[in-house]
Amino acid sequence: MNGEDESRRGQGTEHRALIAFFGLTFLFSWSLWLPKVAVATGFSASGFLAPAIAWAATLPEVGAFGPTVAALVLVYAYSGRSGVVRLLGRALDRSFSRLWFVPALVLFPILALTALGVAVVSGVEPTVPWVDEAYVLPIAFVFVLLLGGPLQEEFGWRGYALDPLVERFGALSASLGLGLVWGIWHLPWFYMPSMTLYYQRPLVGFLVTITLLSVVMTWVYANTGGSLAPVILLHASFNWSLWAFPAIESDVGGQAFIALLAGVVLYVLLRHGPTNFSSSGPIPAGGVERL
Repeated sequence: MNGEDESRRGQGTEHRALIAFFGLTFLFSWSLWLPKVAVATGFSASGFLAPAIAWAATLPEVGAFGPTVAALVLVYAYSGRSGVVRLLGRALDRSFSRLWFVPALVLFPILALTALGVAVVSGVEPTVPWVDEAYVLPIAFVFVLLLGGPLQEEFGWRGYALDPLVERFGALSASLGLGLVWGIWHLPWFYMPSMTLYYQRPLVGFLVTITLLSVVMTWVYANTGGSLAPVILLHASFNWSLWAFPAIESDVGGQAFIALLAGVVLYVLLRHGPTNFSSSGPIPAGGVERL
């Protein structure tokens, strides 16, 4: 078999692995979320579906683990226990400049606080959830880090899917495509009252925001050698910031936040171009083979 045949076979493997990843992710998450949506929207089912939906709607909220569960299942299928250990170990990888912890932890609080300031200047009176109880801020950050999305998602989105997408489409196209899928995956949350940050919020604004966020995540990921630690912290910081500094409660605040986030994306593109966001060369070869 020549090199071209091997390359084609490798691309085929990556393609099938990505399809399997996205399929498993949506299957796991949506099968747990849609019954909750059905109950919340008053959907009436007949026959055996009615008790099945009612029962499924009472299950604990574990659907957010879909990306990580899908990644772990597929890595184990391709690479066994050693691959799973390598994937999980990337969350502890600190073989990168510690300066990257600064954007991971500080960037989104600055953007959210600035956007909130714009909203206040425009006459909005925000509802700040921690007024007179600032001690809850670090507690809330730890809660978000452990149970608010990062650990449930990042082993999948960035740990499994991002590398082969970047290798095939380049950093910008991969980020935009993954961001769009990431946003669509959240769709049931907009119909679930328990998801207070999402329930009945404008969907288009969210899709734009999360797609831009995906570009920033790729930028940090590419410059930290594919470590998952910074993107997990960045994801936690994003979610925490929008809770702590609720700019998106108002139209003007939400628009300001999107504009600021778009400014960061523009900086990344002007600094690195659309193909590779890393300052030190391409991300190490990734995908199924690496895991």
